[in-house]
Amino acid sequence: MILKPLLGWIKANKLASWIIAILAVLLMLTWWPSPALDSGIRGVAPEFGGGIGGEKDTTGTGSTGGDRVVIEESALSLVAGDVSQTAEDIVTYAEKEGGFLVSSEITSPEESPVATVVVRVPSGKLRTAIEYYRTLAVKVASENIIGIDVTEEYEDLDSRIETLEETIDQFEAIKVKATKIADLVSITEQIIILRGQIDDLKGTKKFIADSAAYPKITASLATDEFALPYQPPEGFRPGVIFKQAVRSLLSGLYAIGESLIWVGVYAIVWVPLLLIVRYLLKRFKIL
Repeated sequence: MILKPLLGWIKANKLASWIIAILAVLLMLTWWPSPALDSGIRGVAPEFGGGIGGEKDTTGTGSTGGDRVVIEESALSLVAGDVSQTAEDIVTYAEKEGGFLVSSEITSPEESPVATVVVRVPSGKLRTAIEYYRTLAVKVASENIIGIDVTEEYEDLDSRIETLEETIDQFEAIKVKATKIADLVSITEQIIILRGQIDDLKGTKKFIADSAAYPKITASLATDEFALPYQPPEGFRPGVIFKQAVRSLLSGLYAIGESLIWVGVYAIVWVPLLLIVRYLLKRFKIL
C-alpha cells in the first residue's frame, strides 16, 4: 500500500512535511479564482457629436486634392519639461483654432510623468498646429503624418443611399396599389428597414466627412525620452536604470504585501486544514 510508506516518510521527515503542506496551501491560494472586474463595459463619447446631424456642421470634406477626400492623422512623441502644462497648452491651442479635445490621459509618477493627448483641428490648420506643438517640446523624438484617400468609399456611400431611396420610392408606389392588410404591413416593414439602412449610411458618410475636416493629432508626452512610444537608441544611463530598479523593487514589495493579505484572509480556510492534518498525524502517532 502507498499510504503506509507515505506515513513513514512523513514521520521521518517532519520538517519537510510541514514545509510541503504550507507550500501546497499557498499554491492553492495563488490559483484560487477571484472575482473579475467587469472592464468590458466602457462608455465611449462620440468625437463628432454622434448620429446624423450632430452638433458640428461639416460642409466641406476636409483635406482634399481637387475633389479627393483624404483623412489625415499625425502622431508626435515629445520630450516636455512640464508634461501637465504642455498637455494643457496642446488642448488650448486646438480649441482656439476651432478644434476640440478627443481624449487626455496623464499618469504622474513623481519620477517620470507621461501623458497622451488626442485632439482634432481643422484640416487647413493641421500643419501649423504641428509646428506650434513642436515649439512646446524640449525635444521632438518622433513625428509623422499619414493620409488615407477615402474618395471612392465616400462616393460609394452616395450611390448606395441613392439606390435605397429609389427602392423606397418603388415600395411606396406599390403600397398605394396594395389592398390586402398583410401586403401593406409587409411593405411598411421593408420601408422601415430601408430607411434604417439609409440612416446608417448617412451616419457613416458624416463620420468620414468630419474625420477629413478635422484631422486627429496624437501627442505623447514625457520628461524621459525612454518613456515615449518612440524608443531612442539604447545607451548606458545610470539614472534611468536606477529608477527602473526602484520601480521593480516596489512592484515586488507590493506583490508580497498582496500575497500576505490573501494568506491572512484565507486563514479561516488553511488554518483549520493544518490543524486537522496535525490532529490526524498525532492520532496515528506520526508526530
